Amino acid sequence: MFELPDGSICLPRPSIVPRKVAKGRREHFIGQQNVGPDEGTCMDIESYTEFQVVLTLLARPEVAHVENQVPFTYVNADGKPAKHFFDFRATLVDGARHAIMVKSDYRFRSSKVSQALRLVASQVNADFADRVVVMTEKNVSPAEFYNAEMMHEMRRPDPAVDSAALRVIQSIVGAVRIRDLVEAIGHGGQGFRAVVRLIRNRYLTIPTGVKISPDAKVSRSKHDA
Repeated sequence: MFELPDGSICLPRPSIVPRKVAKGRREHFIGQQNVGPDEGTCMDIESYTEFQVVLTLLARPEVAHVENQVPFTYVNADGKPAKHFFDFRATLVDGARHAIMVKSDYRFRSSKVSQALRLVASQVNADFADRVVVMTEKNVSPAEFYNAEMMHEMRRPDPAVDSAALRVIQSIVGAVRIRDLVEAIGHGGQGFRAVVRLIRNRYLTIPTGVKISPDAKVSRSKHDA
C-alpha cells in the first residue's frame, strides 16, 4: 500500500510470478512483502527464512533490486527438462546478479537436498545469473535482521523531518552517535525514524554487526561525501 500526495491509497500490484505460494496451510509461515520504491510490487513469502532473507537483501547497500520466484529451466537427473524456481534473484549496484536458493539450515544439510540444488546450480549460465547462492537462517545475523526489520518498519517518509535530517548530516565528519543526530534534527522520536531512513536510503552507514540504537554510531556514506 502506498499513500499518494493527495491522501488516496494505491494498492500494490498482485504477484504475477508463475509459481504461486499455497495459502492457508497450518503450522507453516506464509506472507506477502511489498517492495519497490512505490511499494507497488507484491511478493509471496513461503517461509520465515524467506522473510528473513528478503528483508535482509533489501536492506543491504550493495543490493539494488530483488525479484522472487524466478523460473529456470534445467536438465534433471533423469536427463529430462525440468523447471526450478529460484526464491530470489538479486541485482547488485555493480550490475552483477545472484540467483538465490533459500533453505533452512536443517534441510540444506540433507545430502539429497544439497545434491539436487547443486545439479540446478551447475547449469546456471551468465545469461541468467553471475552467481548461485544458497542462503539459510545462518547467513543472516541477528543484528542485520534487527536492522532490516527496523528499516522496513520506519520506511514511510516524513518530508519535513527527512529534509531536516538531510541538512544535519551535511556537516558531520567521522562517526556520530544517532542520539546526537536526533537531538540536532529536533523532532524527537520522528528524528530517530528519519535517521533510520537515512541508513536505509544509503545516506548513512552503520558498522557491520551493530544494531541501530540511540547509542550506535553512524557515518556519512562515501557516495554522499
